[in-house]
Amino acid sequence: MGKGRKVLSNDHARALIKQALGIVFGDAQVEAEAAAEIAAIEAVHAQATRKPRRTLPPPA
Repeated sequence: MGKGRKVLSNDHARALIKQALGIVFGDAQVEAEAAAEIAAIEAVHAQATRKPRRTLPPPA
């Protein structure tokens, strides 16, 4: 998973717990739903924390 975040949001923690319960109880549908929720949460976080691109000066 890489570096990841040190603090999880409530939604992220809930989705991780949901995924774990899906794994423990062998419910593939619940596990897949939770994985999709986690991916969406992480995508929103990645967009919010993306560094702006540096623009290079035009060639002289």
